Amino acid sequence: MKFSIFFLNDNNDEFKLTFETYDNSISNRWASALETQILQNNKIHEPDRLYNFPDEIWTEEKIVEELNSCIDVINLYEEVITHRAYVGMPQEQLNHLHHYFENLRGGILTPGEYFLNATEEQQFYLQRYNVIIHRAENFYSGQVKQGVYPRIVCTFADRRRYDLLDEDYDHFTMERYFGEVYINYCEVGKPLYDVYKDGDDVVGEDNIRPLRYYSSDFTVYFHDRSATSINTFLNGMSEWWDRNDNYLKALGFTKDDPKNAIGNIPVAKLVTDLNERLIVQILCEYNVMDRVELEG
Repeated sequence: MKFSIFFLNDNNDEFKLTFETYDNSISNRWASALETQILQNNKIHEPDRLYNFPDEIWTEEKIVEELNSCIDVINLYEEVITHRAYVGMPQEQLNHLHHYFENLRGGILTPGEYFLNATEEQQFYLQRYNVIIHRAENFYSGQVKQGVYPRIVCTFADRRRYDLLDEDYDHFTMERYFGEVYINYCEVGKPLYDVYKDGDDVVGEDNIRPLRYYSSDFTVYFHDRSATSINTFLNGMSEWWDRNDNYLKALGFTKDDPKNAIGNIPVAKLVTDLNERLIVQILCEYNVMDRVELEG
């Protein structure tokens, strides 16, 4: 199956990128989910989730300002978030901010009390708050790595979740290639991968959630990941696991269990004659994603 993402700039000009799904069980089932979603509602729910492109409009100051604006709305009737965003935030501060979202939103199937009682405006800004936290994490991560690692995240407002099969976990990989499409995390919380990566010791035990579902949501990376960085990460995570083995076992997680879902599942690839540098350069001029359409 082929599908295209349509991007818009400030002049409402369109640019599209086309992708082709892989031919294996999980890719075919994901493609079916995406096709169903496109036929029902193909508009992208969070259209500005383009991260880490060179010269992007999202400065650190803008990220901090929007996070605090979200906090103001969430706290409108009761101060439920007591931390604030600020320029130069360390990962520890971002972990605290993300933890508020986990508790206030609750699980997909078990929404928290705040979310259930919040106004529609507050629910919207709570979801937006989570999106901006991830933008902040991407911003600071890019500074630490001293590189440009662009990616986009496409989500749909009313998407359905489907159970992953045992065999699907064999497809999780830490490899990352330019223009490859990966199933997006569709839980509230963090997988063990992110708990380690973020050095997160404030995440609640109930919020450590390896991926058990897939949906039509997806991420596209516009950079490669080197074998060296993969080995460094996996070696570091292995040592972290050994240090915390008793604690993780008590939570029900055992080392090297495929269901710990380390990495992502690739499901499609970019089909284009454009070179990689030009694609990134073009996308720098387009600040929103509009819709996804089937091709052919």
